[in-house]
Amino acid sequence: MENRHHFRGLLLLVLLIALVGACAPPSTTTAYPVTPSYYYVVPTTTYLRSCASYADECSVVAQVFSGDRVIVLDRNDDNWARVQLDRSGVIGWIPGELITPSPVPSNFYVAWNNVYLRDCADYNCRSVELLRRGDRVDKIDQDYRGWWRVRSVKTGITGWVPASAMAASPGPPYFYVAVSSLALRAGPSTGNRILTTLNLNDRVEMLGMNAGGWAQVRDLRTSIIGWVASRYLESFPVSHARAVPKKRAPAKKEKGAPAEEEAPAPAPAKPKAM
Repeated sequence: MENRHHFRGLLLLVLLIALVGACAPPSTTTAYPVTPSYYYVVPTTTYLRSCASYADECSVVAQVFSGDRVIVLDRNDDNWARVQLDRSGVIGWIPGELITPSPVPSNFYVAWNNVYLRDCADYNCRSVELLRRGDRVDKIDQDYRGWWRVRSVKTGITGWVPASAMAASPGPPYFYVAVSSLALRAGPSTGNRILTTLNLNDRVEMLGMNAGGWAQVRDLRTSIIGWVASRYLESFPVSHARAVPKKRAPAKKEKGAPAEEEAPAPAPAKPKAM
């Protein structure tokens, strides 16, 4: 009899613990694991980040392009998704509104003033056709460096173009300054004079880009046309200014050491035809 009472008491205790656990509020977490599923990047060009924020501590881990397939691993309360880039395996965070479960349409338009269709995925490759803003292309393939293989709708010629030269709809492509201040220069080099200074989230119209990563843009406030480093532009406004790498101070020379020969300043790179 005593054993029976002991068993009943133990059973009652277990039921009481289960009831208290069911009534307790759920714990909050910053990320929620989800069933891995494929999504597709929407903007023509954007980035995966090391953490779920535009703040300085969340560095860029990969550049992604429209149509890139990603596997969603987690999501958080701020609608950021932790994803794995299908073509390279890189894992990073991206705003949830920039990905979609439906494949992105393969029809795109030339967004730059003009760009060459090339026979391979590099600026040094032979040009096979000059495309102009508004020309329509069909996306066929892409490589891991941000080049797309496309077919020109007007001629049927197939070749390679930079993904950043394409847009999902016709019209000028607009980008936003992602740093607190950015020099708009007369040419694609830091050796060229500064025409004006752009501020955080100032909107510019993309006109073209050269092989060195310099973008020719139009400042929409002043209509001044100049060159900026494209890595400091985003395709949408940002909530925090991105950190800019600091210049390294020159090393101090010891007394009596022979003077080093100063390298000549590089000549400004001539912008290639787009």
